Order: sequence, then C-alpha cells, then structure tokens
Amino acid sequence: MATALEQAFIASVRAAQGVKQAALVAAFNTYAPSGFPVFANLPAYYAAVQAADAAFWVSVNSAATTAAAAGITSGVVPDMQGQIYGNWASIAT
Repeated sequence: MATALEQAFIASVRAAQGVKQAALVAAFNTYAPSGFPVFANLPAYYAAVQAADAAFWVSVNSAATTAAAAGITSGVVPDMQGQIYGNWASIAT
C-alpha cells in the first residue's frame, strides 16, 4: 500500500495528467474545425501538443523533487519514458 507521501505524489501526477488532457482537447478542438486536410494549421496543433507534454513532465519532475525532499527515494523522471522509476509502492490506489 502506498504511504501518504506516495499518495501525494500520485495525486500530483494525476492532476498533471488531467491538465495535459485538457490542453490536448483544447488543441484538438482548435484544429479540428479547420479540417484535418488543412496542413497549414498542423504546425500550430503539433506545437500545442508538444507544449502540453512538456508542461506535464515539468509538473511530474516537480512532484518527484518534492517527494525526494520529503524523504522518498526518487529523482528526476526521465522524460516520456512511460514509467516513473524509483522506490514507489506497487499498489498505487
């Protein structure tokens, strides 16, 4: 079972993921009405998606740094690796 500090980290990552998903929806809703065949709009959409991903990883690394300062073995999370490494509980709920 996850400790209170681990649960705080999990909640932070969950909140960051929610913000990321909202940003992705906003980017999609801005791009989609123009029609996907309009390739001139693709760079702006792609930039918005990259910005959402970057903001997510900044938030995750901030939460990891806070957790490490509180005594949980952690470190900077490798960007976009799909797995958060460290000494985290295997049951995250």
